[in-house]
Amino acid sequence: MSKKDSNKKGKRNYSRTIDLVFLLILMIIMVMAFYIAFTFGILPQKWIMIAAAVFAVIFAILFILSLKKLPKWAVYTKRVFILLLCALLATGGYFLDKTRSTLRKVSSSSVSSESNVEKLMVIVPKDSNISSIKDLENATIGFQNSTDKDNAEYVKQQLSGKVTNYTAVDALDYTQLITDLLDLKTLQALAISETYYNMSAANIDAFKDNVKTIETYETTKKTKPTTRNIDITKDTFTVYLSGIDNMGSPDQQTRTDTNLILIVNPVAKHIDMVSLPRDGYIPNPALNNMNDKLTHTGNDGIENSVAAIENFFQIPIDYYARIGFNSLIQIIDAIGGIDVDVEIDFCEQDENRSFKKDDLVCLKKGKQHLNGKQALAYARHRHTIGYDNAGRERAQQRIIKAMINKMISPSAIGYLNKLLDIIPSYVITNVPSDKITDFVSNELNDLSPWTISSIKSDTGCYDDQVAASTSTLGISDCYLFSRDEVHALLNAFEGASNQLKMNEFHFDLQDLYKDTPQINQDPTLVWSDMAVNPH
Repeated sequence: MSKKDSNKKGKRNYSRTIDLVFLLILMIIMVMAFYIAFTFGILPQKWIMIAAAVFAVIFAILFILSLKKLPKWAVYTKRVFILLLCALLATGGYFLDKTRSTLRKVSSSSVSSESNVEKLMVIVPKDSNISSIKDLENATIGFQNSTDKDNAEYVKQQLSGKVTNYTAVDALDYTQLITDLLDLKTLQALAISETYYNMSAANIDAFKDNVKTIETYETTKKTKPTTRNIDITKDTFTVYLSGIDNMGSPDQQTRTDTNLILIVNPVAKHIDMVSLPRDGYIPNPALNNMNDKLTHTGNDGIENSVAAIENFFQIPIDYYARIGFNSLIQIIDAIGGIDVDVEIDFCEQDENRSFKKDDLVCLKKGKQHLNGKQALAYARHRHTIGYDNAGRERAQQRIIKAMINKMISPSAIGYLNKLLDIIPSYVITNVPSDKITDFVSNELNDLSPWTISSIKSDTGCYDDQVAASTSTLGISDCYLFSRDEVHALLNAFEGASNQLKMNEFHFDLQDLYKDTPQINQDPTLVWSDMAVNPH
């Protein structure tokens, strides 16, 4: 063999080796991407199988081409194509993994069939002399005993063997505990889960700069099933949306300014949205079921609000989600704004609650595209005479509806990455991550559109009543529900849960509520027809 032929053969072998290295990299990325897709389960299995078959055929073709002698332009084209495939698969795997991580972070009480590993930290002020667990002798340590109660108990168990004497202070939310730690200095340390640590970092200025971690634990977290064994891809379910108009983490135990019930029918692909007046007069489970404003039930945690709503309306609340108003700006801006029909002309304070002339947010009546700052102002406004709380609740419904429509539209893919970065810091929910995965996967199998309708809750009246939470202050202006509006909610839930066949349809003109679900008959309830000073 001549030296020239030997050189050519060497070059071909070198070129083939490069091609095989490219293919090896492609194969590794393919395996990783499809492993994530299969184990996550959010994409329909048939989609994954088809994609896997297509990529397998492409890989086989590329492998065969790598063994053949090709002109230089074909070799370079093939390598560029392999790199593009690698980028496509890597990007897809990245977003799938990021989505899975986001769902786990947001689901504060995930009921996954898998166990999730949760990181728990013990933090102290950055300028503290405490540098390890052994320095916590005789210290005062804060624990959250509401939505993160199980994690707090786990840290207490870990500390019990290492710290012989400390004072435990339990509180309902991390915002108060962080204030006690950093501002009031009544705590020397705080136990906090990674989920709420990140949430606090996003919502509280300079939080990360002012604390240090002295210990980290890991626990396997198994979650509890909901009271109803439902398949949210087939069965009607309810979601309680709670909005708080406070800065800080959404785990705060504080008044709920926005209260929405979503009745979701996955078979009919329809959502009934009910806005409940924040001043609604209902029994408060935390106060021995004495009548109180709905907004005050949030002072004892979102679970207390859920129990109050279930008890009064006599329907199950399967899941909840809580969001802080301050996050509206970030979320709405991330999805490129929303289209809303603004009901009135108005001016409202900005996100920093400034009423200075240059800071005011002013909107004109009519259909328009709103950014996050404008949407927040519209969601807050209630001081125009005749518009009041009822107008604000209608505005909030319109904003939520516009956000849902935007998020389920095909354009959602364009802002998915931003949304996944934002949501874990501003939303908490007990919807299990595997339930969300099943729901999304089912929807991808059937891309037919959803419909959303609003059920008005405004046929009651306001009246002067004593609210249990503020009884020492005398009477309060409370909203008394009418029996008709409660019947409407019950009928909507019953209709969505049990689809009526036409041959079963009947009604009685003498009693329109005959054979329909009965409203709460508790004699201590106060209805609108019992108002003393209706207005």
